Amino acid sequence: MAAAGDARFEVLDALGLCRLTRRTGDLDGAVPLRVAQACAPLLEGNAFGLQIALARPIEIQRRLGSLHAEPVGEHREALLRAHRAALPRLISQGFLAPEGAWHRALRGGLAWACRAGLGRPRLRLWTGLLVRPDPGIWLRVAGAANRRNVLMEVSEAFLADDRAFVPLVLELRIRDDAPRPLRIEGEIGCIAPVCPDVQIETCSLAEAPEVGQAHAAFYDARYFAEKKAGEVTRKYRRLVGKAGEGSGERAGEGSGERAGEGSGGPARVRLVVAGPAAPEIAEITEVTTAAGPEPVPFRGGARRLASIVVRNAVPFRATFDGHTLAVAPEAPRLGEGAAAVERAFARAFGEGFLAANRGALWYLTKYFTPHPPGEPHFFVKPWAFTRTPPGWSSLLDGVHGDGYDVMRGVVATDVFFATPAVFHVRRIGAPIEVPEGAPLLRVLPIPRALLRAGFREARFPDERAGSGPS
Repeated sequence: MAAAGDARFEVLDALGLCRLTRRTGDLDGAVPLRVAQACAPLLEGNAFGLQIALARPIEIQRRLGSLHAEPVGEHREALLRAHRAALPRLISQGFLAPEGAWHRALRGGLAWACRAGLGRPRLRLWTGLLVRPDPGIWLRVAGAANRRNVLMEVSEAFLADDRAFVPLVLELRIRDDAPRPLRIEGEIGCIAPVCPDVQIETCSLAEAPEVGQAHAAFYDARYFAEKKAGEVTRKYRRLVGKAGEGSGERAGEGSGERAGEGSGGPARVRLVVAGPAAPEIAEITEVTTAAGPEPVPFRGGARRLASIVVRNAVPFRATFDGHTLAVAPEAPRLGEGAAAVERAFARAFGEGFLAANRGALWYLTKYFTPHPPGEPHFFVKPWAFTRTPPGWSSLLDGVHGDGYDVMRGVVATDVFFATPAVFHVRRIGAPIEVPEGAPLLRVLPIPRALLRAGFREARFPDERAGSGPS
């Protein structure tokens, strides 16, 4: 395994079942040329974190109302033997507690079923890896977004910095209509370091007028004229580049010091509300530790990791026929929301601002923005902004629904404050339906110093001294 960048966590490979890999922003040339030229947030979302990739395929079976998984192919027996040998070695060399919760879970096999209450069974799959974040860093585990196996979902989890190695386990939810058995291979998840010291406060647009002014300055008349002429403006890239030059930002700096290592208190983020249906602020209250696979309440004193949950404000249907993507919102609800957005801007800047900055207002009041013909994508523009400290960006992690994905992106929210949800419609012919209140995005502030962070390969003590940063 190898990963470029400043190492922020350690990885011990006990099985050879999975490896951590780095994606390119263009997914090895798979994204459309227009996206590669113009959409920097999506390219950064593609490349975000380290992908958890199976080195050998796994087959998931449903039997007697439960889920089971085993390796398949010519390496099946070798992997099963490696699993049987790994547990005694991990215990004897201090990575697992004998008869502890992790030992009891892992000795049953590479995977085991779990269930929350009367919910559907889920499958916990051990990747064969153990990870240990550096002090002041947490690890976020989630799905492989933007290019993924759509027949399963990976539950989000956070691994805290308790100075011990923790088995890297993915909790999988399998769709009811998935083939039986379901063969999975390649990228199955994503792991990335995050900073747990984030606090978010909500304010109105009138209390943060500089955010509305920056929005209007970006979406000015020249911007829309260039777009209408079919040009790629690259305005976002220039804005981010200029901000980086002005702050002296370099790899590993971003917020002045190494993120999470004595940076002088939590990062303070503002959620600026510019209309109805304000996003929610959510805090991570449970983490996975070396104590066992079940998440436990985080007891870190003043430390906290907050994020923003964006929900759909206007019920709508969207249909893609292979050429045209038609969005049909509930018109009265859209009209009410658009009027409320205009009132918020008028309160902050006066009535004359609306006429002078009509294009910038349309960005929000139209709520939906389609892509060119032939693309199964469209934007939803939340009626709120996110402002992070200098050197901090925001991960926009989409919430998937029936027949669609909301894609992952990374936005430099220290200079550009909008957080759009980019839909990818996977269904052809029949509409997708997204009700009011459906979750669209999790917005998680992250220091840019961590966006390309890598890892160090750890070794068993009975091996030679470990390698340097990978």
